[in-house]
Amino acid sequence: MLGQDAPTEADELTFAAAVVLYNAKPADAGYLLKVMPEIGTKRVKEITPKFVRNLGKKLYPNAACDTWRRQVVTPICAVINNAHQEKGTPPIKVKGYTPAERQAQDDKRGKQSRVPKTPGSWEWLDKFRDEANVYMGALALFMFTTGARIGQSVLIKPSDLDLQNGRLWLPPSKGHPGQWVDLIPEVIVALANLKPRKGRVFGYTSRSSAYGPWRNACNRAGIEYLAPHAAGRHGFGTETVVRQGVNPVDAAKAGRWSSPRILLDTYAHSEESSANVRDAFTRNRNPASAKPRQLKSVK
Repeated sequence: MLGQDAPTEADELTFAAAVVLYNAKPADAGYLLKVMPEIGTKRVKEITPKFVRNLGKKLYPNAACDTWRRQVVTPICAVINNAHQEKGTPPIKVKGYTPAERQAQDDKRGKQSRVPKTPGSWEWLDKFRDEANVYMGALALFMFTTGARIGQSVLIKPSDLDLQNGRLWLPPSKGHPGQWVDLIPEVIVALANLKPRKGRVFGYTSRSSAYGPWRNACNRAGIEYLAPHAAGRHGFGTETVVRQGVNPVDAAKAGRWSSPRILLDTYAHSEESSANVRDAFTRNRNPASAKPRQLKSVK
């Protein structure tokens, strides 16, 4: 029609075409495959925040709101906003789910989300290592004392070790850069006594291959099952900041968190918060000033 501009490439770009432009991580690629039947043929400019927000409920009706955010909202927004940078399509911003929405979904599915993780401790670790094989025991010790993620830890090769200088090179993994990590003497000894298997220091070629032996060691030890991330990275955060009183800035740097706030908000778990607060109020309280007082009538 006269007077109307012809559709541009950005106008006609479909979500499927936008996915091709996006360099997705393996996990996100899997999530995107599941949303493609619902959204693939839609033009990017027609995808609304409301549509994206409601898609999680349709695809995963029995999942938590956090799952909707991680597996639907976040990857879709990443694809669309990348297309905005590459092709000039409209960007998108989807508001988060409210606490009331999360609670309503938890009530519907009969399961609480965001259950606090139990962090690892020296006591748990010692019992675990008593029953784990030497490779699994060394892996658990390394993650607990360095805050390393299991996905990075299993990638460590013999050539990454520099035990004479008490350190190793932690390989990059899923957006986490590689860097040198200092080791405590107990870890140095444990690593020095390992004979590498399958070209890896800890003998596991992927994190998934370590989960079975990890759970079996927990069962044999008769201890609570703590997933590697909880026992390792959460254990490191809690042990350093909460139990040992390490400055959060120093702990965050050693554990490779981008900021102390992330460490404090997610990984440093309070273990005696109520008792500590009560003690703070009563520690320097003058007993004489705490005498019972006669109630006065209200006029």
